[in-house]
Amino acid sequence: MRFSHNVAKEIFDRSALKLAVICLSVISIMFAIFLALDVSKDPIVIERACETKLLDVGSSAQTNEEVQAFVNEAIPLRFDTKPKREAGSFMIQDLLAARTKEQDELKKSGIDQRVFVRSAKIEGDHFLVDADRIVAVGKVRSAIPTTLMVKVLSKNRSLTNPYGLVLTSVEPKPEEKKQ
Repeated sequence: MRFSHNVAKEIFDRSALKLAVICLSVISIMFAIFLALDVSKDPIVIERACETKLLDVGSSAQTNEEVQAFVNEAIPLRFDTKPKREAGSFMIQDLLAARTKEQDELKKSGIDQRVFVRSAKIEGDHFLVDADRIVAVGKVRSAIPTTLMVKVLSKNRSLTNPYGLVLTSVEPKPEEKKQ
């Protein structure tokens, strides 16, 4: 009799374990579905200031105002002798190398340069930037009006580049010949 009792207990244990595995599998699948549904929703952003309120999550695409602000900030970083912040995250490596070479030549000559952006207008795939380039040698300063053609490319936003944009090309506008 003992033998049949052990066989019956073993059959019961196996069926209980099978039932437990099936239940845990169903529960795991349900949790995976709930997790996938929860991740697909927009995040909840809460602003904690004087009063707590929910903020609307906007798209990560840049607005025209952001692009204008980027151009107004990035152009001086490209040309200024003493920039206000690190220029590396605002332009591609080719422009950064050209900037470094230009700044080395200016330092050898004892020239200080600053650029003030007056306006930036979109024209097709580039910006037309009207700026004043101020060149100083010692105490002698000269303002040179400059028109630049600037191309901008989108990238991921970061702490060093909150605009999510980089300068890809900054060239002087070619002079139009009058006939």
